[in-house]
Amino acid sequence: MLPYIDRQLSSYFPFLFVLVVTFAQLASSISISLPHHSQEALPGRFVPFSKLSTCPSLPSRKPPKTSKDVRPDDFKVVIALGDSITAGLLARGSRDDLSQLSSKQRPMGIERIPEIAEWRGISYPIGSDDGAITIPNVLRHYTRNVTGVSAGHHPPISCLGVGCGAIHPEGDGLNAAISGSTSKSLMSQVKDYIIPKMIELDVKKEDWKYVNIGIGANDVCAFCLTPNSTAFPLSGTPQHFARDIKKAVNELRKHVPNMIVNIIGLFRVSDIYKLTLKDPYCQPPHLPIPHLALECSCALIPGPVGDYTRQKMDELGQAYDQAVWDVIREWEEEADPSFAAIWQPGTSVDLANYPIEALSKIDCFHPSELSHQRVASGLWNRLTLIMKDKYRPIPWEEEPMIRCLEEDDRIKVGEVSRMLN
Repeated sequence: MLPYIDRQLSSYFPFLFVLVVTFAQLASSISISLPHHSQEALPGRFVPFSKLSTCPSLPSRKPPKTSKDVRPDDFKVVIALGDSITAGLLARGSRDDLSQLSSKQRPMGIERIPEIAEWRGISYPIGSDDGAITIPNVLRHYTRNVTGVSAGHHPPISCLGVGCGAIHPEGDGLNAAISGSTSKSLMSQVKDYIIPKMIELDVKKEDWKYVNIGIGANDVCAFCLTPNSTAFPLSGTPQHFARDIKKAVNELRKHVPNMIVNIIGLFRVSDIYKLTLKDPYCQPPHLPIPHLALECSCALIPGPVGDYTRQKMDELGQAYDQAVWDVIREWEEEADPSFAAIWQPGTSVDLANYPIEALSKIDCFHPSELSHQRVASGLWNRLTLIMKDKYRPIPWEEEPMIRCLEEDDRIKVGEVSRMLN
């Protein structure tokens, strides 16, 4: 039975009647059973990030000749594709960090606004700011020279899909992420920025590259707002989402050998709403509702309608994940010695059990620096583990713990095929 939509709510969100019916039509096609989430400890030795220097060094070895023999310390180059999360949007700052506006600049009488910035130097897969807990900064314990890292912060950049390579400041490195991106944007990030930038940086073909892809939140939000079901075959479906990723990665493969691509699955949208609901940390002043539903309306609508749309968005996210699994399985069947794709479940980011500080103090939607730290450590700790371990929730620890690499660690290739068989 469809949820009741009261007259007052429908006047604010007129698209909801069509939306609810549309989700009902989709529900029967989205039914996925995910691997069990285990609470057991991960295997290996762990140290606080501040004591990373106590992890033993590994004996030097010859560069691997096949993707099945890659150990994380073999990575010499890091690359990131994605959206505002990978760009580090709103990872730092709060509503107390306000910029003074002139009287002509004030919207609706507001005198101050928060500083809106992308903190790329603390972005979990590619940031390199001093002291930041990121994958490259962990990698540097084992490999001093890492190419492609991003540093610092700057105002958000945007792109309409043409000439996107010219919009990145120098400090972005090989972080091609652009806030607001959907899966369609990945091809532009590869062709317009990553490939030319790698030529500029004179990246060696024989060096192994780590590529992080984090995309999908904007796709789910945009798909949810599609005005009618007849539009679904055109774009936004799980199949189109996976196809966009496949095309972008295959384009990168034409130009970049020796590459491991780590695709990050979608978070559960419902967990974000539950985490912030009625928490003073997330209440804009003088507003009676828990959220301003601006960034992802279907995720932040209050009441029974919102509960329903969030459930369907979670199911849609699962369908996106499943479509990507099929693509990864195709790549695994190729057995390309210079390429592999691996999978990290986004559901391992256990937002339901995180403190409110996991979210940006500015919008209570984007991950904070504290979340970037936990995601970075969680992904690093799972890089060489089997799929069962990758599904274990990333805990919220007082100080993120880092797994020390072991000599026989290798990136596990073929895990998606084993999971699906």
